Amino acid sequence: MSKQIVHHQSQSLWNYTLSPGWTMKEVEILNLALMKFGIGKWRKIINSECLPGKSIGQIYMQTQRLLGQQSLGEFMGLSLDLKKVYLHNMQKKNVFRKNNSIINTGDNMTQEERKKRIDENKKNFGISPADIVLIKLPRYHVNSQTSFLSHDEILEGNFTTVEKINNLCELKKDILRKLKKIENGELEEALDDEIEQKRRYKKVMTDSDSSSA
Repeated sequence: MSKQIVHHQSQSLWNYTLSPGWTMKEVEILNLALMKFGIGKWRKIINSECLPGKSIGQIYMQTQRLLGQQSLGEFMGLSLDLKKVYLHNMQKKNVFRKNNSIINTGDNMTQEERKKRIDENKKNFGISPADIVLIKLPRYHVNSQTSFLSHDEILEGNFTTVEKINNLCELKKDILRKLKKIENGELEEALDDEIEQKRRYKKVMTDSDSSSA
């Protein structure tokens, strides 16, 4: 990969806040996946199997923290150097922040404003197709069930009202699915399988950390 996306700044400047349930290794993988597929390509990230067990809601929330701002509209579809965007946002003054992320306080952007910002962000922070091709993602083949945000994570996260409703609906579906398994006497078997899948995934991530040390 070219030097274009290699940084030498102090790690303290790249001090984003982890969302609940994320490890630093997983965030590093998400950073690469977002550069490879583009911001907003949540389903492609899920289907790549580089982050098994993560839901779209979890990926969305951690992406906000990686970029250092709540609104992602001006980045949608772009493959960016996320660290440059984050450092740029950390230098902004007179803004409101939560978990180090800039939060919305004004009116929503018009379509013209959004398109203009997307073009500017592509010019200022975009990475080249040649660099994108060189990005390699792990594929863990761990068939764990999709994980969901908890009730508190949804309500306390930097989500819009619509996103909170969508995440709560997904959580409701998961709860109803588990209640159905309880009725059918299948819950213990399902939980044992989920625990084993998470154990395997944790071992894979640990082995990956050890090999890269």
